[in-house]
Amino acid sequence: KEYGITPLFIFQGVAPGPQHSMFANRMDQQMDMAWNHLARGEKSLAQKCFAVSTSRINGDFVYFIFHHLRHRGYECIQAPYFAGAQLAHFAEQGVVQTIFGPPGLLLYGVKSVVIMLNFGQQHFDWVDLDSVLSKWQLSWDEFVDACMLAGTEYCLTYPYLNLRDFQPAQARFNFDAAVYIIKQSPLINWMQAFPTDDMKNDHVDGYCICKVLVQNSPVYHLSDVSIRPLGATSKTPSAAVPEVPADFSSIMGSKLPPSLYYLMLHGIISHKLPQALAKGEWTDKSQPLVDTNEFRTLLRDLEDYRKVALGLIAQYLHPSFQTKQILCKAYWEHNSIRQALSTDPKLPEGARVIQPEITKGLRWKISGSAVKKEMQRQGVTKVDFKFCLNWHAYEFENDGPLLRGINLVGPCTFDSDLHSLSALVHFMLLEKLDFISPEDGNATVLSDLLKETPANLTEPCLTALELMKFGRLDGEPFETAQPEKPFPEDVKYPVAANLSQPERDAKCGKLLLCRVMSLVPMKLRHV
Repeated sequence: KEYGITPLFIFQGVAPGPQHSMFANRMDQQMDMAWNHLARGEKSLAQKCFAVSTSRINGDFVYFIFHHLRHRGYECIQAPYFAGAQLAHFAEQGVVQTIFGPPGLLLYGVKSVVIMLNFGQQHFDWVDLDSVLSKWQLSWDEFVDACMLAGTEYCLTYPYLNLRDFQPAQARFNFDAAVYIIKQSPLINWMQAFPTDDMKNDHVDGYCICKVLVQNSPVYHLSDVSIRPLGATSKTPSAAVPEVPADFSSIMGSKLPPSLYYLMLHGIISHKLPQALAKGEWTDKSQPLVDTNEFRTLLRDLEDYRKVALGLIAQYLHPSFQTKQILCKAYWEHNSIRQALSTDPKLPEGARVIQPEITKGLRWKISGSAVKKEMQRQGVTKVDFKFCLNWHAYEFENDGPLLRGINLVGPCTFDSDLHSLSALVHFMLLEKLDFISPEDGNATVLSDLLKETPANLTEPCLTALELMKFGRLDGEPFETAQPEKPFPEDVKYPVAANLSQPERDAKCGKLLLCRVMSLVPMKLRHV
C-alpha cells in the first residue's frame, strides 16, 4: 500500500488431487536427515532439510491466512477451482494489472508474471511469455507440450528425458531437453515411443488430464456471474476453441450449485467439503513431520466428523450428493487405492468409503434481541463457546425461550446479524459433538464441565475432550507407522518396552504435559 499497490489475493479452490507422488523416497531421507541434524544441535542444517522435505503450509493454515488477510481489510477470493486459471481470467478482463506468482502461471496464457518483489531495493523480477516463446522459438502450443513432457503434478516426466544424454550429471532438471525434443516432433508422435503399453497408458492419461486442466479449468466469469470453463488458451489465431470433453466430470467432479460456489468465493466455507462432494474423494496428502501409527489412526477416526460435516451441507443439495460415495485416500495407502475412483464397481481391498450423514437436528431459533440481552447479562462482547454454554445452562434452568419448541420439526432460524449467525453455528456444533443432547436439547455432564473453564481455554479444552473420547490424549510414546522405518536413531525417541517403571512414569508424564500444552493457541508476534 505504501507503493500504491492494491493487492487482490486469489486462493486455490477445488482441484483434482495429483496423479502421482514424485520423489517420495528422497523426501523421507531428507526428513530423517533433518531430525538427526536437529538432535545434534545443527539447527541450520536441519532447517534446510526440513525445507526441501515437507511444507508446513497445509490447507488449514492457508484458510487461516485467507481470513487473517480479510480481517486486515485486504480483498481475497477463493477461486472455485484453480487459482491460476482464475488469475488468467481476471487479467484478461482487466480486473488486475499485474500478476505475482510462480512462472507456471504462464501455462494459463498469462502474458507476464512477477516472480519476485524486493521493496527494500526497489526492484522486481518478472517473466514475459512472448520473450520465453521467442527465446526457445516455440509456438504457444509447443510450449505447453514441452512443459507437460518435463512433468507436472498431473503428468509424469517423459521417461527418455531422464536419460544421461539429456541430463548429464546435473542436480537440477534440464528443461532445454524437453524443448529440444518437442521441436523435433509433435507430442502425439512421442506418445507412441514407450517400451510397454502400461507405461504408455500412464503417461498419456496424465498428459490428457493436464491439457484439459490448462485449457478448460472452470473459473468465475464476471460477464455473466457464472462458473464455467476458462475457454481457449491457444495463442494461435486460427486455432479453434477447445471443446470440453464429455467426461469432464470424471476429472473435475460434479458441478456444484451456485450457492455453494458463492460460499467458497467468499471463504465462508473451505474447498475441502465441496471438493469431496463434487469429486467423491477425500484426500489426506500432507505427510506429517513425524509419521506415527497414532497419527494414521487419528485420521481414520476423523471419518466420523467428516460424515457429519458432509451431511450438514448435502442435506440442502440434490439427492445425488446426499447419497454420494466418498473414497478416503491417505498418503500412506497403496497406489491402487490412491488411483481408484469411488464409482469403480470393485474397489481395492482396504478402501475406506464414507457417505454424508444426514440426521434430524434440533430446531434452534436465534433472535438478535435475545443474543444482545444475553450478552448484557453475561457482561461479554463476543459470541463464543463459553457464552453459548452459559446461555444454554441459564435457559435450561429457567425454562427459557431458547429451548422452547426445540424438538419440533423444521429448519433453524436466526436474525440477519453476525452475532445471531455465530450463536447458531456454535450451538449446532455443540449439538453435533454431544455437548448438548441432540435428542431433547438438554445439558450434559460435558457441557456443565466445559462452561466452567476460562474463556481463553474453552476451545482447547473442547479439543482435549474430543481427543479423550477416542483415547488419543495420553502420555504413551508414539509408535512408528512402519516397523521397517524406525524413528531416526540420533533422536533417541523412547520405546515404552525398554523403559523401567520410574523412567516410564517420568517420560509419560512429560509427554502428556507437552501434548496438552500444544493444544493451547500461541500468540503471533506483531510485526
